[in-house]
Amino acid sequence: MKKLILSGVLAIGTMLAVQAQNVKFGIKGGLNISKLTAFDESKTLAGFNAGGFINIGLNKSWAIQPEVVYSAQGTKLNSSVFFGLGHIPSTVKLNYVNVPVMVQYTIAEAFYVEAGPQLGILASAKYRVNDNTTDVKDNMKSIDFGLGFGCGYTFDMGLGVNARYNFGLTNVYDSDNFNHKNSVAQIGLSYKF
Repeated sequence: MKKLILSGVLAIGTMLAVQAQNVKFGIKGGLNISKLTAFDESKTLAGFNAGGFINIGLNKSWAIQPEVVYSAQGTKLNSSVFFGLGHIPSTVKLNYVNVPVMVQYTIAEAFYVEAGPQLGILASAKYRVNDNTTDVKDNMKSIDFGLGFGCGYTFDMGLGVNARYNFGLTNVYDSDNFNHKNSVAQIGLSYKF
């Protein structure tokens, strides 16, 4: 299933590249501020994102940008969710390989807004209480669907600054007892070659 979805995204990107006026490759990275929704006592967790993209300019105003980005996400909790240990600080750390496909519209020269779907593939999931870390990947869904929207500015030299908010549409847990979704704010830098 994962290979089929990724193949589809690559096929669409290739078809668009043939018709596109301008294709540029780039790298990006930045800060994640994330949490899982629906936890009463959750706090944000700082992480990072890093990856690459292909920016396919369709005309002067419109572009499509498929990306592959490693993203460190999760949440801090004031209570132990998995083991019922009371109010003990704990952390859920989720690492994803995200594949967003953003549609960008240039409002003014070099300033754009963007929105699009995102497929997340879970790479690892850890739950930490005090000094004890437990692998909880088997308790999590391996695929996360979401939507993102943001904005950015690209300077003439290819360096860019961007901000994006990604919100999950699917429950990250395998169990129906939990209904928690990813919520991730990102700020970062990019460079187009």
